[in-house]
Amino acid sequence: MKVLFNVHSLKSPRTGIGLYTEHLIDAMAAAGEVAELAGCKGRQVLRGDMLRSLVHSDQTAGDAQPNIFAKKAASFSGVIRGMPGAYPARHFMRDWLARRSLRSLAHEGFIYHEPNYMPLHYPGPVVITVHDLSHVRYPQFHPAERVAFLNRHLPGALERADRVITDSRFVAGEIVDVYGVSSRKIAVTHLAAEGDFRTREPAEVAPTLLRFGLRNRGFVLSVATLEPRKNLERLIAAYAALPDAVRRDNPLVLVGVRGWRNATLVARLQELLVRGEALCLGYLPRRWVADLYSSAAVVAYPSLYEGFGLPLLEAFASGTPIVTSNVTSLPEVSGGAALEVDPLDVDAIRDGLRVLLEDADLRCRHAELGLQRATEFSWGRCSRQTLDVYRQLA
Repeated sequence: MKVLFNVHSLKSPRTGIGLYTEHLIDAMAAAGEVAELAGCKGRQVLRGDMLRSLVHSDQTAGDAQPNIFAKKAASFSGVIRGMPGAYPARHFMRDWLARRSLRSLAHEGFIYHEPNYMPLHYPGPVVITVHDLSHVRYPQFHPAERVAFLNRHLPGALERADRVITDSRFVAGEIVDVYGVSSRKIAVTHLAAEGDFRTREPAEVAPTLLRFGLRNRGFVLSVATLEPRKNLERLIAAYAALPDAVRRDNPLVLVGVRGWRNATLVARLQELLVRGEALCLGYLPRRWVADLYSSAAVVAYPSLYEGFGLPLLEAFASGTPIVTSNVTSLPEVSGGAALEVDPLDVDAIRDGLRVLLEDADLRCRHAELGLQRATEFSWGRCSRQTLDVYRQLA
């Protein structure tokens, strides 16, 4: 069996889909059950050491970005993405560049796995991963161009694909309900936390905490792209409603790349920033993120919609209790180990934060439940389940 991945998502900074691609390729290489793995990036086909080099390329270079909300000139790529027709034009260009390479790889017997929704045209077996349908459920939370592109082209991609993989039973059900895809065509492969996410001794995290002026088990952590679906406006409102003493002892720390449509979020955060009750650290090296997960008092992830919710497992594996939402895929991942609240209810989010911050026994109980829950997920298991899908097409 030979497997080809589209590796455009491995660009830097490497976020959700890029990390999924990285860990899936890594786990398959370690399992040794695939005769050959290859990556497609435009005209370039990456094999062997070239593919390994890209997968393991250092994504942790650079420093924190504490001024993430400062106004700055738009990048050329950002301007291009915002232009009408940008999404279909970009996809067409990638498809055109890769066409000859893809034909050659199909003749060699490769199964093509597209980890990011929209496959390139491929004259052989095709597997696609659809991570969520947030563009359908919450179109207002996405750039209009992206929503229009997915609405127009995803139904055809689902029809063309020989198999569809998704991260949760919740999204599998959504794909059946929204697009009428047969459940027999869909496979669920749960994700996992990286090995770097684990419990750590205070001395081990001390340098990272010193860098940001934080105290071990003395802050509330949020790791998420700064965009509306992550519900950060309500999280900030809930945090601001905590008692003064609780906020003073536990600043809110936001980690994540700047997303879109976050002007209201920025405005609501300013007062906390001025009072020194919040930090915005931007995109951080993964080793620092792992240190923060294992040294936070509480992790907050009250997202409105998730296809999986990897921060839950990252917090669980780090031995840190988490407040999350009781909707979409998050209860499926939590399995009762997280403190689950209504993400539309600011008071419920506030109360969840307060009870965990003030009740040491409850914090310990949820931390222990989380550690146990994290052991039920692994990239090896995800890889084996994905290989089972490929075998149906080999």
